[in-house]
Amino acid sequence: MRFALILALLPAVAAGRASQDQVFDSPEFGVRLKIPAGWAVGSIAGAEILKLSLPGKHDFSPQVAVQNLLFPEEHITLGQYREQFRQFIQQNFAEPRILEDRSLTVGGKPSMVFTWSWKAKDGPALHFKSFTELAPTRLLSVELVAPKALEGAAKTFDTLLASLEFIARKKPEGTDEAVKKFGEIAAKLPATDPAFERKSELDYVLGDQTVGSWSQQMKAVTRDGAAGLDVVTVDIIDLGANGRLEKRTTVFLSDDLSKQRAEVEIIHRGKPGRVQYFTASVALDGTDVTVDRRLNGEKSTVKLKAPERTILDEALEAVEFRLLAAGKGPTISVPVLQAFDNEPSFVKAEHTGEHEMKIPGAAGLAKISVFVVARENGTIITYWFDKDRKLTRRSVGGQNIILQEKK
Repeated sequence: MRFALILALLPAVAAGRASQDQVFDSPEFGVRLKIPAGWAVGSIAGAEILKLSLPGKHDFSPQVAVQNLLFPEEHITLGQYREQFRQFIQQNFAEPRILEDRSLTVGGKPSMVFTWSWKAKDGPALHFKSFTELAPTRLLSVELVAPKALEGAAKTFDTLLASLEFIARKKPEGTDEAVKKFGEIAAKLPATDPAFERKSELDYVLGDQTVGSWSQQMKAVTRDGAAGLDVVTVDIIDLGANGRLEKRTTVFLSDDLSKQRAEVEIIHRGKPGRVQYFTASVALDGTDVTVDRRLNGEKSTVKLKAPERTILDEALEAVEFRLLAAGKGPTISVPVLQAFDNEPSFVKAEHTGEHEMKIPGAAGLAKISVFVVARENGTIITYWFDKDRKLTRRSVGGQNIILQEKK
């Protein structure tokens, strides 16, 4: 959390100047706003969406920063973030004085704005910062910092907020055709065997140490007249200095994928005495989605419209299991919606076929079906399934923790 707050306050570097108000679009982040006349556009990186600076003679360079703030583990609401940010101001600025803390709507979404004065290195400063809630995992921030003597700073900031719109995010290239392929393959999959039932247990391993456990029960069921799979998964991981994570997920996936349900419970035990508790109940019927959430006791309900063929992210591995029956196939795209997000993303997936692989702790080679999933953020996840379509290994590129068979 502290790292995210500090990132949000990095200064900008000027690179180009707008002589009049200009419309700025970011299809990657789904944001549109107007750049005020006279402000120069700077270079960006990572979660930064836009940086601006105001050329001229000032005690220090006025700066604007627009950022996408992510909370993939510490899910948050505006109300919960408000007090944390007030404390952050008090702890990280010299002689701070909070002048304003108000709620408002920006781009049709709930938001809050802080204004504070403080003693900067080069003189008295004013700071304006807004947070707009996009989902429990994401906030959008707009920030302006300027010398206290700069005229019109407050008006410039309010004008920026008033111009902010949320637009459709750009899909990865080739997505529509790849989603169509997914639909064609899924439509031909055999129905789930009514007698199917399976239990699996794996370990989370870091080097030669076991740092957690994974258990899963899959069973053919019929729910509300729809045949499909019921999957209960329990993850327990020792996060070392970051505590312990416990997650229980119950999923129903109908054979035709039109009806999906997910119940998610996450307990994050951090520092002594600090426990975070998140739950979500998600119902997807066709393209209609209803999500009931509780974040550390704060309840919320949202209704969303999902693209056709959307899969709940918590049901993605059940879909992979079913796709194995189709054999080696082309790269497909799958729209996925996470229980704690309000906007779907797209994953690329491919069943690369059957390979002879060395299994850790076993003699000789075994025939393994490999399924690879690539997320929009660049994460690549590789799954190994045995000849009975039972998961035996899962690894995530760039991470040292591997899920594999018990020793």
